[in-house]
Amino acid sequence: MSEQLMNKEAIGQAIGRIPSGVFIITAQRGEQKIGMMGSWVAQAGFEPPVISVAIHPEREIYKVIEETGCFSVNVLSNENMNLMKAFSRYSPDQFSEVSHEISENGIVLTEAVAVMHCRFVGKCTLSEHHLFLGEVVDGAYLNHEQAPMVHLRKSGFNY
Repeated sequence: MSEQLMNKEAIGQAIGRIPSGVFIITAQRGEQKIGMMGSWVAQAGFEPPVISVAIHPEREIYKVIEETGCFSVNVLSNENMNLMKAFSRYSPDQFSEVSHEISENGIVLTEAVAVMHCRFVGKCTLSEHHLFLGEVVDGAYLNHEQAPMVHLRKSGFNY
């Protein structure tokens, strides 16, 4: 291994410069609604439209997505700090203080910039987070006056 690759601090700083958005991934199992904040979401295909979402297998939403085969991704703006706060940690009443709607295809956080409803089509398990792939089956651009949040981390080795 070269000297450059062994410099973990430099690697972490470089990876941390990869811009990402901030998202709330939601899913529903019966009456149970669940959400988590995430930043590792990317488009992965055009036809059909596919996105990828990284989720740690210890998260409750991981099991719900595998069981139901559905999830939604809500795109946040800098104006959505209330949504970030509500979903930064799991709580059974996460949805009690945020405006949301249950649609035919998933949970919509009505204050978000946009939402994409996905059908789970597969996953890759290459690290501690697993990459879920979802075919986007429905979506909406909700709040046109807001721009999606861009997030940079100090290090690529932690949130």
